Amino acid sequence: MLDFKYAVFLSTFFVFLLEGLFHYNVGKSGLHSLCLPNKYDMCKIVLILIIFSMFNAYISKYLYDYDKK
Repeated sequence: MLDFKYAVFLSTFFVFLLEGLFHYNVGKSGLHSLCLPNKYDMCKIVLILIIFSMFNAYISKYLYDYDKK
């Protein structure tokens, strides 16, 4: 079984990665076509998502443990 904070990290990361790619395509082509970002833009998206997914996982774990007390 996955630890709670890892499950939150993974779900946050993948859901917001899909959303980020959607927004990237809207900004690039206005939804006329779908394409993946270049390596530099993809690295920026992934790095930002990792940082905020970790932040969300630790906050969620803290709140979950705080509620159990």
